[in-house]
Amino acid sequence: MMRLRVPVFAAALALAGTLPAHAVGLSQLYDEALSSDAQLQSARAALAANSEELPLARAKLLPQVSASLSANRQSTDFGGGFPSSYGNSNGYTISLTQPLIHVDSWYGYAQGKLAVESAQASFAQARQDLIVRLGQAYFDALSAQDSLAIARSQKASIAQQLESAKRSFEVGNTTITDTNEAQAKYDQAVSQEIAARNDLAVKLAALQQIVGHPVEKVDGLVAGAPLPPPVPADINQWTDTASDANYQVVIKQIALSTAQRETSKAKAGHLPTVDLVASRSRSSLGAAGAGNFGGNFGGGFGSGAETPTAGTPALAAELGNLGSSYTNSTIGVQVTIPLFAGGATQSRVRQTLALEDQAAADLDTARRNAALSARQAFLGVVSGLAQVRALQTAERSANTSLESNLLGYQVGVRINIDVLNAQDQLFSARRDLAKARYDTLINSLKLKASTADLTDQDVLQLSALLSPVDDGALTALPAVPTVPHPGIAAKGAAGKLGRRAMPNAAGSQ
Repeated sequence: MMRLRVPVFAAALALAGTLPAHAVGLSQLYDEALSSDAQLQSARAALAANSEELPLARAKLLPQVSASLSANRQSTDFGGGFPSSYGNSNGYTISLTQPLIHVDSWYGYAQGKLAVESAQASFAQARQDLIVRLGQAYFDALSAQDSLAIARSQKASIAQQLESAKRSFEVGNTTITDTNEAQAKYDQAVSQEIAARNDLAVKLAALQQIVGHPVEKVDGLVAGAPLPPPVPADINQWTDTASDANYQVVIKQIALSTAQRETSKAKAGHLPTVDLVASRSRSSLGAAGAGNFGGNFGGGFGSGAETPTAGTPALAAELGNLGSSYTNSTIGVQVTIPLFAGGATQSRVRQTLALEDQAAADLDTARRNAALSARQAFLGVVSGLAQVRALQTAERSANTSLESNLLGYQVGVRINIDVLNAQDQLFSARRDLAKARYDTLINSLKLKASTADLTDQDVLQLSALLSPVDDGALTALPAVPTVPHPGIAAKGAAGKLGRRAMPNAAGSQ
């Protein structure tokens, strides 16, 4: 049978890997995400675009002024022996329309205000969503980071346990079964490390997508950091607040108000409109515009000459001096009364009433979803705190169990697989405890977000619980007991019943 020899120094090298990466904190990543997150930038652009709905709606209530200019070249054939004439004409028109009574435009103006409020609520929700998304990605990466550290520590510890089993087998203290079991555990630990490394890379990539640059390592949660309970402690207060204050509820409330005004605007299609209208126009036809017969009659008609050329008809000579200029100014009130539009107005009213019912149903759905989200987040925090307390007890028990198994293995009442299973139990308890802490903090963010109460200050408070310092509590193992075997005096240190060589578990990371 082939044996895989794993020197202790090789395991230490595997732990070292590369130089430690610089860890970044949550508050720093949040500052970077504010300017780099694509979803937030999209929401910011949408806010700027939708904010223009109010000026657009206001414009329909303000005066509308237009001007037009014209310049023409004309040609006239008089007939009856007269030569053709040609000339220039020009003019301008300025018009003003001031809406006086446009009920639909006033409802549109109210809709413009609501559109701005909706855009602001959507952007505020996008800010909250960024905090939750970043917090989720951060703690997912931290959890994967912990899993990789545990997998590496576990592999190093198993490697030392494998070496111990091999030495004990060589001197006849144990059977080959201990060695085979330790080898199987080691191979499994190698596989778990590979999976943990891949999972960490994926989680860091998700974090990079938000902040816009690669992240190699994140700060860890301070050991013993207090996890704040929900305040108030009444779940009904949270659900009631979420049903009214949640941003999705606010957006749907605005959508319902907008739909109601759209119905009123559609009904206003039956009402007359009143406008103040004013205009001023001027058109000019110069003397040369009456014709230019200078080429045919040697001047005169159309040339502006005072004495016609000999042979020019008298009427042509008279027309040649003609010119015209017209100015027209008007002001008045224009009333437009809709009489029949083919049934379009009634159809539009029915359509908007149906859309109003849809908006009311969407609002009710948003209220229920907000209450459900608040309830789930609240229960997540409460159960998370209870789970953390239970897992803290489980960790202490697993640590005590490992110490007992180490002692039992040293004195010969426990075998190698007992120690390995006790190590697995301890590492699993620590991994579950760390994840329970992270999930509790994430649910705290989601709970505040459900009531639209999540702010930048919450990010700072959460960031205060993090630290780049690693105290090694996650991967530390209990020290090996130094109690001699009771039969060591009779059998000697090299006897089969003597104390077995133990790995330095405390320094295995």
